[in-house]
Amino acid sequence: MQGLFDRHKDHSFFILRQRIFTTAPLSEMCQGMVKVVAKRATGDIVPKRDSEFSEHLEFIEVDLAENFVVAVMHLNPENQMQIQKVQLWLESLKPLNDLDHLRFAHNLSKQVPRGEVLHDYDREIAALLIAPDGKVLSYGVNSNSINKTLHAEVNLVQRYFRENGRKIPPGSVLYSTHKPCKMCAGMIYEWSENPDQLKVYYSVEESGGMSKQTVLDRYGLNQRIN
Repeated sequence: MQGLFDRHKDHSFFILRQRIFTTAPLSEMCQGMVKVVAKRATGDIVPKRDSEFSEHLEFIEVDLAENFVVAVMHLNPENQMQIQKVQLWLESLKPLNDLDHLRFAHNLSKQVPRGEVLHDYDREIAALLIAPDGKVLSYGVNSNSINKTLHAEVNLVQRYFRENGRKIPPGSVLYSTHKPCKMCAGMIYEWSENPDQLKVYYSVEESGGMSKQTVLDRYGLNQRIN
C-alpha cells in the first residue's frame, strides 16, 4: 500500500478501492492500514483451496508483475533531522516528566510546513521515541499529504528499524501529539520487541473512528495526558 501511493500517485485511490488479497493472515498492522488508506482486504488466501477466489474475480492490470511495489524507503526533509540534534534540543529543555516530553513532541510538530490551503499540506503531528535511559531513539512528523500511510508514528518506526535493524526495545516510551490511529497502533504494537513493556502517551484525542478501539486500547498500552 505504501509503494502504491509512491508509484501510482494519480491512481492510488482508485487502485486501493479494490479488494486486496493476500496469502498471509492479516495482522493488526495490515488491518489498520487497510482501514485508514484502503477499502477492504481478505487474508489467508490459498487459491487452490478457495475456488471462489480464482473463479469470480475480474482482474485489472495495474503494473507489470516484475515491478515489485515496496515500502517507502525515503524520508521528507522534516523527518531527516539527526537524532543527536533532536537529543540536544530535548536536553536543552530539561524535561522532567511525561508531560514535558509530550510538549517537546508538539515542538517537533512545528517542523511541518503549513500554508493557506491546509489540505495541500501535512498535519502538525509528531511522535517521539525515548529509550529507558532517556535517550532519543527516533522521531517522526506527519508527511501524509500525498502518501496517506506516512503518519508521524509510521515514519518514526520505519526510520528506527532502518537505522538500527531491530524492533522497538522493551521499556521504551512513545510520545505522540495525537492518539495513534488503528494503522499506527498496529505498527507500534507489532514492531515492539515486547509490547507489554511499552508505554504510549498522547495529548490530542482524535474525533474520528480511525483512532477508536485500537490494539493499544485493547491492551491498555496508551494513555492520554495533557
